[in-house]
Amino acid sequence: MEKLRRVDDAGDNRWAELQERFVSEARDKEADVLFLGDDHTALLEQSMIYRENLAPLHCLCFGAFGDKISNLSWRLENNILEGLDPKVIVVSIGNSDFDLTEEQMLEALKSVAGTIRKQKPSAKLYFMKLLPSGRRPNKRRELVNRINESLEKVLKDVADVIDVEPSIQGLFISSISLIIYLIESHYMFDYVHLTQEGYRKIYEPVLVAVSAALNPDP
Repeated sequence: MEKLRRVDDAGDNRWAELQERFVSEARDKEADVLFLGDDHTALLEQSMIYRENLAPLHCLCFGAFGDKISNLSWRLENNILEGLDPKVIVVSIGNSDFDLTEEQMLEALKSVAGTIRKQKPSAKLYFMKLLPSGRRPNKRRELVNRINESLEKVLKDVADVIDVEPSIQGLFISSISLIIYLIESHYMFDYVHLTQEGYRKIYEPVLVAVSAALNPDP
């Protein structure tokens, strides 16, 4: 799997400084739960479900807008987990990988899972299925559906997979009786990024999984 440092296109060194902050927090803070990923993870800390339900579980969020799987792979190889001993790790990545085929995406996700498992073998590892994007059905959503269908098999014995709440895609029945899944703006304000309601819908199953991992049945 290719490991790529992001190019500083804007000239503000923001991505590198974000990496420095993540590494510093990993060394200086303690966390029972670690979230890794892209846009959805970057915005998670701003959501009410995080503040009210997840933050009390002692969490850290290392997410960056626009990060691809290759960028997270680079972060993992450059000390983002050093010093941390999380009990649970939740990964949401791949939503910005528009240039990968189904096979490439699955192989890349498997590689990331393997890297995390090697570095933190005792942590409970979860991967979230990819979220849909675009209001109406489209080729990207078809690709996401195929990847999601194969994810559990690909990550078997390495990580558990958290399903996407299907109602996030909505449901519309047209006048000619065709069933068309539409993403509604009250779940995704721009048909890709989650609203407060969208975060609650998507992360309630995550909260259940994380809580169960932190408090296993005797």
